[in-house]
Parts: sequence; structure tokens; C-alpha cells
Amino acid sequence: MALNLAKVVIGYLKGRPEEKFSARQIAEWVFATYPDECQEKRANSRGDYIKSDADLVQQLVAEISSQRPRLQARHPELKTTEGRPRKYYYSERSDSAEVAAVEREEAASDADASALKIDEHALYPMMSQYL
Repeated sequence: MALNLAKVVIGYLKGRPEEKFSARQIAEWVFATYPDECQEKRANSRGDYIKSDADLVQQLVAEISSQRPRLQARHPELKTTEGRPRKYYYSERSDSAEVAAVEREEAASDADASALKIDEHALYPMMSQYL
């Protein structure tokens, strides 16, 4: 049975919504989960560029990355992060809802950081006790 990488990737991410994975993490999971299909892919490769298991995983990483635009066009729930390495995840939320959620998280973390700051005036009583 041939490995349908696009279907496998979507299924993996759909089973773990909101969790973020790099293409390498997904490729390693595919290699561990579908060993027979991966070895068949290795045997069917043209040329000798897939010589080891590491080469095969790297090929899977490249294929996942190259299929990203097409996968996102077919499955709008498939999202990626902007930074490198790009992280893939599955989310039912709209883009605007995701941005709002991230902004709320950032605002909450900023509020926590400001609550932990001790201003100079709060330190005077402690300094006078020390002296």
C-alpha cells in the first residue's frame, strides 16, 4: 500500500488539535507508525539519494514542507506558525479568533510581569531596616 502523506499528516494533526509539531516531528512519527510503507517508498526511490533511514526521514520532511500550501488550500483548518522551524497544527478556530486568543494570552502575561515588579518606594522600608 502506497503512503498517502497528505492524508496521514492531516489525520495526525486532526487527532491532536491545537498541538504544534514541526515537519521533522511529523516525519519521524510517520516513519515510526508506517514502517512498511516507508521502506516501500525507500525501495521505490529513483537513484541512490535515500540510502539510510535518516535520509528517508529528511525526504519526508521535505515532502511535508513542499505540500504545505496545497494542504492549507484544501484544509483551511491546517495552520502553521511564521517562525522557523515552521510548526503545523490543526485548529477549528478562525484566524481572527486565534489572533484574539494570542493577544489575550500576551496581555495576561504582561499583567503578571507588571504585578511582580517592585517599585523603588516599596524598597525603602526594607532598606531602612537593613541600615
